[in-house]
Amino acid sequence: MDHGERISRRTLGLAAALSAARLALPMPALAQAAARRGGTAVLGMTEPTNVNPDLSTSYSNQLVGCMIYEGLVQVARDSSIEPLLATSWEISPDRKTYTFKLADAKWHDGRDFTAADVKYTIENVSSKFAPVFASAAATIESIETPDAKTVIFHLKTSFGPFLMSLAAPQGGAILPKHLFEGTDPLQNPASSTAPVGTGPFKLVEWSRGAYLKLVANDRYWQPERPYLKELIVRLIPQSTSRLQALRAGEIDYIPGYFVAASDHSVIKATDGLKLENSGFAPGTKMMFMNFASAPLGEKAVRHALMMATDREFLFRNVWFGTGGIGVMPFTSRMQWAADPSIDYRQMYPFDVDKANAALDAAGHRRGSNGSRFTLRYIYAPESADSAQAGLALKSMWQKIGVDVRLIAVEGAAYADRVYTRKDFDVTIVGYTSYGDPAIGIARVFVSSAIGRPYGNASQYSNPEVDELFVRGAAATDLAERAVFYKEAQRILADELPVLTLQEYQHEDAARTALRDVWGGQGYGRWGNAWLAE
Repeated sequence: MDHGERISRRTLGLAAALSAARLALPMPALAQAAARRGGTAVLGMTEPTNVNPDLSTSYSNQLVGCMIYEGLVQVARDSSIEPLLATSWEISPDRKTYTFKLADAKWHDGRDFTAADVKYTIENVSSKFAPVFASAAATIESIETPDAKTVIFHLKTSFGPFLMSLAAPQGGAILPKHLFEGTDPLQNPASSTAPVGTGPFKLVEWSRGAYLKLVANDRYWQPERPYLKELIVRLIPQSTSRLQALRAGEIDYIPGYFVAASDHSVIKATDGLKLENSGFAPGTKMMFMNFASAPLGEKAVRHALMMATDREFLFRNVWFGTGGIGVMPFTSRMQWAADPSIDYRQMYPFDVDKANAALDAAGHRRGSNGSRFTLRYIYAPESADSAQAGLALKSMWQKIGVDVRLIAVEGAAYADRVYTRKDFDVTIVGYTSYGDPAIGIARVFVSSAIGRPYGNASQYSNPEVDELFVRGAAATDLAERAVFYKEAQRILADELPVLTLQEYQHEDAARTALRDVWGGQGYGRWGNAWLAE
């Protein structure tokens, strides 16, 4: 789910440097003067289950949802923070009080956007449902709304990436109180078929299994935006079909999450097509191992499985040499927080003999049929690399007497089975870091993220690790924060609650005519997008 290789010190050390100085950052510059108004852009991707960015981190849900709903801020590609529904803010010297002034925006139904919407959303939806927002939510003591255009957050403790947490992709998308109050957000039509946001586009039609149609918001509060008249999201579950549609000119854009690594060379070689850095923060493909499934709760077994996994083969043949091989619990591309002393290639080199010996020593000897135990590998068939990785693992682990059953689970049923029902043994998922360990990495390892969609699927729980993540988030200086995160990584590298397999970066595929989608950290700035023809 990724680029944005560093967090800027300006973002994370803001109050320490400026005390209570007022931020009055300019709105992002309008798209270049040559931008053409009108036209329809067509996207190709899998079907979302809802369009509320606060309910899950599913890529399809978030991409469409962030066209409709907005956060108080947005995050630039370099991880600096820019205004959005909040036009300016003040931060107290102790970094525990944040005062925001709000934009004069309207909801798609014509009602005014107010501070009451912010307070309701953060307290009742983001804090309770958004997996990425969980760490920020734990620091909030209270929210005041002295008037319709002012919101004041009081924190129990300082939280380094608090501003970043208030962006829509991080679970900070603001929802209309008048439509959500007193309802179940998971069942509310405003989360799915009838969303009402403040964003540049409105959802007007959803033909299940076929397409979604969004039209320009004629009440949009940012002048001259959006440029496009409408967006069509074609629901194409197979990666080969998406590529064919792009090459045939039937669609204009495929999000990087849905671009198979094997397709990069084809896209580069096709006239009229391009690959664009999506702007996403660095991410990792990780194998979650369910601690509740025997014998995966045993550290020796996890070590053996890591040594029996040929990560170089996966990197070359499943991910086609894109990104890099996973070498530590965090992504090494987040340089300020990564611990360079940790390298899985040295700690757990690919060695079938050592893996077999480790399983023997742990008491898991082969039976008469040569098998030690069976593991269920759950995967989403729409993710081509997950299916290919599963086939490779089945072959690799057979050499150590571990049988792998490949079980395809489609769409929303996958998240339900893995995160809610916890009915799996192993699975591979790509997680973005969201630009900060406290936001996108903590959810992989902390106890509080167990049971949350796209949270801690392994059900790993270590109070010492939990505390290190808390202290790393609360510290006010990058160097100080790094001390706690590096200590956590040393524990995680030994306990291996997940196997980090690949570090990756998304490359969106598009027609060269599509312009100005890119520049932010997230799912594209579609209010700026335009077609050159």
